[in-house]
Amino acid sequence: MTLRPGVARRGIRGAIGVAMLGAAVGLVTATAQAQSNTATPATTPSVVPGLRNDATPVALLERAGRAYKGARTLRAAFTQELENPRTRTHLLSRGEFFQKGSKLFAFRFNEPADDRIVSDGQVLWLYSPSTARGQVFKLPRTAGASLDIASSVLTDPARRYTVTATGDTSVEGRTVRALHLVPRAPNASFMRATLWIDTESALVRRAAFTEATGLVRTLTFTSIRIGSSLPRGVFTFTPPEGVRVIDQAAMLGGSARP
Repeated sequence: MTLRPGVARRGIRGAIGVAMLGAAVGLVTATAQAQSNTATPATTPSVVPGLRNDATPVALLERAGRAYKGARTLRAAFTQELENPRTRTHLLSRGEFFQKGSKLFAFRFNEPADDRIVSDGQVLWLYSPSTARGQVFKLPRTAGASLDIASSVLTDPARRYTVTATGDTSVEGRTVRALHLVPRAPNASFMRATLWIDTESALVRRAAFTEATGLVRTLTFTSIRIGSSLPRGVFTFTPPEGVRVIDQAAMLGGSARP
């Protein structure tokens, strides 16, 4: 698919717009409540025909969670597709993803160049000079819950989601199993999601999230490396001189550094 010039640069605009809208209506508080809410215990999931008897959907999600938690670092190339049913637009961006531990992750975009999403362990920084020149958004870390597959989406799946599987397919030449997640809590950070999990490594090769606005964000990860070295300072964001910091972390009562 050939995109018109400038379309890639508009891709991050949708992501930032969704994040800002979510923060404005209390997404952070809702996410925290959903994660702490005591839900009805999940029933034993049924086995999907054709799959191994020990490979129930929830069991595979739990295995994926253990794979990420056991990884010292993770580094991968990514593409992000945004589909907006209201405007009937399909936007594409790409770059490199980094993760370390349960709180640190970063999306470093090269299309559009210089855009960043950084969770530094305390707050979430959204910086998009391609579309919001002269400002950076500082949000509570939990506002990035649906971006944090390792320590948020894959946490306690049996309690938090109704999970179904549709069998195996292929993503970038890898055999994956598609698992559909519907949050049990009505105030979760996404309405529904599909994760395509590598049946060999249990790593997430693709993830699609339908946000409350109807926007569908699909992340595809390639060249995944576990335990590799990461660029110095990749989880640190210092606002450039002269850039205005819009501090919604402080406004919404989230944790923030001085």
